[in-house]
Amino acid sequence: MTNNSTRKPKFRPNAHIVIFSVFLLIGAVVAGYIIFKNHRLEIDVSPVTTKSVDIVPVVKKLKYSKISGKYLFSGTVMMGRGVELVAKGDLNQPFSGMSTLGSYDANIGVLECPITSNKISYQSQVDTLKFNCGPEWLPVLKKYFPIIDLSSNHLYDMGKSGFDETVNRLNDSGFQVVGNFNPHIENDNCKVVSMPVRLITENAKSDSSHIPIVMCSYNYKTIYNPSPGELESIQKWSKIMPVIGLMNGGPEYQHTAGAAQMDVAHKMIDYGADVVVGNGTHWIQNTEVYKGKLIEYSMGNFIFDQLDYDGRIALNLSIEMTIPYDNNASVWIDVAKACVAKLTACTDEALKLNASKLSPKYDFKIVGSYGGSGKIATLANAQQQKDVEERANWAQTVANLESLKK
Repeated sequence: MTNNSTRKPKFRPNAHIVIFSVFLLIGAVVAGYIIFKNHRLEIDVSPVTTKSVDIVPVVKKLKYSKISGKYLFSGTVMMGRGVELVAKGDLNQPFSGMSTLGSYDANIGVLECPITSNKISYQSQVDTLKFNCGPEWLPVLKKYFPIIDLSSNHLYDMGKSGFDETVNRLNDSGFQVVGNFNPHIENDNCKVVSMPVRLITENAKSDSSHIPIVMCSYNYKTIYNPSPGELESIQKWSKIMPVIGLMNGGPEYQHTAGAAQMDVAHKMIDYGADVVVGNGTHWIQNTEVYKGKLIEYSMGNFIFDQLDYDGRIALNLSIEMTIPYDNNASVWIDVAKACVAKLTACTDEALKLNASKLSPKYDFKIVGSYGGSGKIATLANAQQQKDVEERANWAQTVANLESLKK
């Protein structure tokens, strides 16, 4: 039995306390609402400004600083008649003095005899003035003159068939050729030539490569004159590539260019040639500067068999070409690979790659030589060099070229 006197009483909340707590809670909610209404949270939605930072693109340093090529243009090269007689079967003999002229990336010569299998005696060549050089000369000729100018009046001495045989033999032997005995065959006048060059690094080391240029060559000696539109064809090439003009013409055994020669050379410059190199008179002729461009009218005989002093001394024109190396130049180096495979393909490749025309800087120098009948063509001595420069009025021409740099 439980004792009621010791049982703990149950807790019963006071009604007044409960009511007060409820009112206190309601008051707190109302007060909070009033505060929120009168003091709304302001949010800054203005644009966030950040400090400007210049972004500098990373430019990849080019491996090379410039492109350089040094070339020697020589006059009449003829291995027949007296040259062959004196050589006595030593095919290297007529070329054995070329090392005295200096070192070049390529040599360019004017071929003055057809190269055929015909057997023409020394005396017959003397009597008829019709030359012929046998195909056995091709390997040594290629070694010294890998680029051949065919705009020569003696290249038809064996007729059209002889000329065609010459061209075929040169092509089959890997020469680069430009020009034709007949300048009216326009496909031969201008050719893309892949020129060996050196890619120069900042520390003056170099790598070998090629750059395509155009050579336009015309034979206007003896029987041909320019046809309408013939010289103008230079323009289509000069819009996209550097052009070197080559010319065969003028009266023989004269030291001053004739009016017809000058007219042709001037037009070649007018149509975009960077320089004109002439030959064909067997003597050295004058030079001039026309519209800021060099014209050399005749280099004379380099390998030939004439007896007179003026037929023995020759002007060899050294042309040093320099091009700044940049991304556009690197495109042309790639284009040159197509030129080696097929010379006409490189212009299409250049246009496809959107390459801009290169603008080389040229430096010129005259290198005199002395050869002729019974002599090996070698570097001119001091007096011969002086005579070569005087016949070319070179001092005045150099002064005119230098004045353009000021």
